[in-house]
Amino acid sequence: MYHQEEPIVNFEVGLQHEEFEFLVDTGADRSSIKKLPVGVSIGARICEVMGAEGKPFKASIIEGVEVRGNSRQIVTDFIYLLDLESNLLGRDLQVQLGVGIIPEEGRMKVKIMKLTTEDLEKINPEVWAEGGKSGLLNIPPIKIEMQPGTPPIRVKQYPISLEGKKGLTPKIEQLLKEGILEPCMSPHNTPVLAVKKAEGKYRLVQDLREINKRTITKHPVVPNPYTLLSQIPREHAWFTIIDLKDAFWACPLAEESRDWFAFEWDNPETKRKQQLRWTRLPQGFTESPNLFGQALEELLEQFTPEGQVQILQYVDDLLVSGENQIEVRITSIQLLNFLGEKGLKVSKKKLQFVKSEVTYIGHLIGRGYKKLSPERIAGILAIPAPRTKRDVRKLLGLFGYCRLWIDKYTQSVKFLYGKLVNPEPIEWTQDDENQLKELKNKLSTAPVLSLPDLKKEFDLFVNTEGGVAYGVVAQEWGGCKKPIAFLSKLLDPVARGWPTCLQAIAATAMLVEESQKLTLHGKIRVHTPHDIKTVLSQKAPGWVTDSRILKYEITLVNSENLSLTTSKNLNPAQFLSGEPPPELEHDCLELMSFQTKVREDLESTPLPYGKGLFTDGSSRVLEGKRISGYAIVEGSITENIKVIEKGKLPSSWSAQLCEIYAVKRGLDLLEGDRGTIYTDSKYAFGIVHTFGKIWEERGYLNSKGKDLAHKEVIKSVLTSLLKPIEIAVVHVKGHQKENTFEGNKLADQEAKRAAQDPKGPIKILALNETSEGEEGEEEPKYDEMELKTIENLGMKKGEHGGWLTPDGRKFLNKPLARRILTEIHELTHWGTQGLCDHFLKENFCIGVYGLAKAVTQGCVVCQKVNQRMMRKAIPGGTELALRPFQSIQGFGHIQTTTPELLRSLVQSEPESPKPFNLLDLGSVGLPQQRPAALRLLEAEEEGEASAQIPNFLEFREPPELGALLEQQLREKLGKKSPELLEIRRIRPKK
Repeated sequence: MYHQEEPIVNFEVGLQHEEFEFLVDTGADRSSIKKLPVGVSIGARICEVMGAEGKPFKASIIEGVEVRGNSRQIVTDFIYLLDLESNLLGRDLQVQLGVGIIPEEGRMKVKIMKLTTEDLEKINPEVWAEGGKSGLLNIPPIKIEMQPGTPPIRVKQYPISLEGKKGLTPKIEQLLKEGILEPCMSPHNTPVLAVKKAEGKYRLVQDLREINKRTITKHPVVPNPYTLLSQIPREHAWFTIIDLKDAFWACPLAEESRDWFAFEWDNPETKRKQQLRWTRLPQGFTESPNLFGQALEELLEQFTPEGQVQILQYVDDLLVSGENQIEVRITSIQLLNFLGEKGLKVSKKKLQFVKSEVTYIGHLIGRGYKKLSPERIAGILAIPAPRTKRDVRKLLGLFGYCRLWIDKYTQSVKFLYGKLVNPEPIEWTQDDENQLKELKNKLSTAPVLSLPDLKKEFDLFVNTEGGVAYGVVAQEWGGCKKPIAFLSKLLDPVARGWPTCLQAIAATAMLVEESQKLTLHGKIRVHTPHDIKTVLSQKAPGWVTDSRILKYEITLVNSENLSLTTSKNLNPAQFLSGEPPPELEHDCLELMSFQTKVREDLESTPLPYGKGLFTDGSSRVLEGKRISGYAIVEGSITENIKVIEKGKLPSSWSAQLCEIYAVKRGLDLLEGDRGTIYTDSKYAFGIVHTFGKIWEERGYLNSKGKDLAHKEVIKSVLTSLLKPIEIAVVHVKGHQKENTFEGNKLADQEAKRAAQDPKGPIKILALNETSEGEEGEEEPKYDEMELKTIENLGMKKGEHGGWLTPDGRKFLNKPLARRILTEIHELTHWGTQGLCDHFLKENFCIGVYGLAKAVTQGCVVCQKVNQRMMRKAIPGGTELALRPFQSIQGFGHIQTTTPELLRSLVQSEPESPKPFNLLDLGSVGLPQQRPAALRLLEAEEEGEASAQIPNFLEFREPPELGALLEQQLREKLGKKSPELLEIRRIRPKK
């Protein structure tokens, strides 16, 4: 092998050791050759290659090719390209063979970096992990804290193949010999697995998930990889990577903590089964990285590097970097000796010693740049389309690690997150395949990102599109701005419903927080086409909560290290893909006013013509009960004021809701007409002019991303707002003493009168419109039990929604039934039974008796007036026995029957009809107290061998289920001969 002034290097390739000349190409991810070595054939694998012109094409892969240099010998894959001018040595082999390009005397020269014999003589040989030896730190044994009261954790051992057991035997024997494992008899046990490596050996893996669940974890101090890489100075050109071998096993484990990590081992040679436990920190334990990382960090505080060399630590991987090659070499040798003295072992095979480009935690690191390693990219590209949710999560995790290199990452992976919502098996379409291919293409063409210079100012360019915040962190270097990271975050549901200019505030604040992880709170200049400060101060208070405004002001306005720039001519998305937006320059205030109006001609000042309607609502507590109502008054300065509509509303409605409904009805009355609506409700005024449009665009969600409290009424107001030809909604001061046109006093008085009207009909409204344009009744939403009842009882769908029982009554859910019972009781103050009787005339609900009882007991007036009664014993109950045989009850009246006899009783018509009664079972509300005949029918249908049927049957009210069950019994027991069935119902004594 020899070196020339040009970046050319020669290596022996193939079984015949042919000498191939390679051009060292730092821009190529993978190496390629233009002719086949002797004895090597083209494989079946094909990959997609991006050419110099930016067009992708297919190429074959040559697998398992041997490459030899003076110091290293590897087996690798090449891309086979016939049209190459010269063989290319990509970054994959540059790292493996220790090849680097260094500018010297105005030329690019190739340097082969290797660990020389002289260097090896300076390094303590005890540091190398040869012969499978593991290190041991001289630190206090680590004690593991488990959750108090944790019972013994016992998970059965998984079956292991004989080949796997034989493969693990040498490793376990070695660990026993070193004292890392020891025999034990522990109350705990977790399984182990034999995982086969690529080279054919087996790895010992223990499933510690159950242990991890019950461990009291400490606050993790493992650094963020992105934050860590930001600490590498841009000027550093030489690097050494030290990979500690079996680092966790270097930490001793306290005696009292060892039993938690016991496992069962069946020796395939001796056939002896025993328990073993770890005496060192085990791999796979959730606290191992954190505990070892802290221990190593304390040790490194005792080490001082040479000159300006710095050392970075990520768990058990160390990065030594510096500007001067000699200083980096000296520091690397000293650090290896220091680690050996402290009892740690280093993998000589994985050591990257004094190189211009190294692979560190999945990234290629060079002078001033970072890039995804070819191995990581190739591994992700080789993953097939996901078939399960687990595959989708795996794919998201791999792409998420590379998100800083992927433009518009959030939007690109949105289709994958959609697969997690749907049930398994996931449906994978051709469109999904195309989107995955596009995502992989973005990864394969990922750019080289610049390392940040923490001493200089950063530029953050921000843009929003489709509810997603896009941005790029850049820094000036060499007269141009180079990207440091691509950022993208999905705005929360509330912010996604805001106007575009307001979304820019949320996007900027969000990306500033993200960028600070990379800039380490350095100075940032934010570029955006929106006037952030003006919108935040003048428009945001009308849409954004005070807490959010305070957060945005602290992040964007009051930060000393941040400045905002409104870029009119400079495209803030210059580093993002796609064409720049055609309209960057705009007036934010004017644009927001246009975007937030439900209709363009909506005014907030009175119209000089048309009708004038005053609306008001009232909800207050009077004599211990709440009453609600609304009123609409028509009038003008020249005409008399008159009431045109008023009504009583459900008592559960708040004053706010009543006022909104009054505005809604006023808009309905102006359908096809021109006029002005006056309201003293700021909330109703805000819905019409501000909040309503925003809530509509974001799906009627509140600031927490949940459904609005008055979702239906707000939707109806926005719908009704489009009915008038011309409309103005004006806010006036409420509760004025003057009886004037502006005072709105009459509407307030009439709303209170309507709420107090004892004879006024109560409107049970859903605030939705029917096909005829009239207000419809609320369609209940049923829970799972109620839906089963609908199916079991064969209910029918009503004409206007909802379900009807076989006798034509409305089937209501409990919330709606309680509302109706409350309204009835507030007007009548009937007792529990009276409420049930009145309710069940037209409605039906499961458990209505309990609801009625809760309503009567919660009435303040009834509790003051009615005499409290002591609870009486339930008739038919059995007294509590204090000794054996104190109370004996016979069951001679019950006879045994068979399914055949039961079926003949129910389905057949006997020759001599006999009366058939119903058993007194007490309250029929509980499943175990349902009429026996129905229970017997169900038992027989489910295939039970025998059943019990009584001689006579009767049942007691409450009647909410009585009438329905009576009808079922008549249909099943007396379908052919109704005279067979005699029904006796007993009304409970009061």
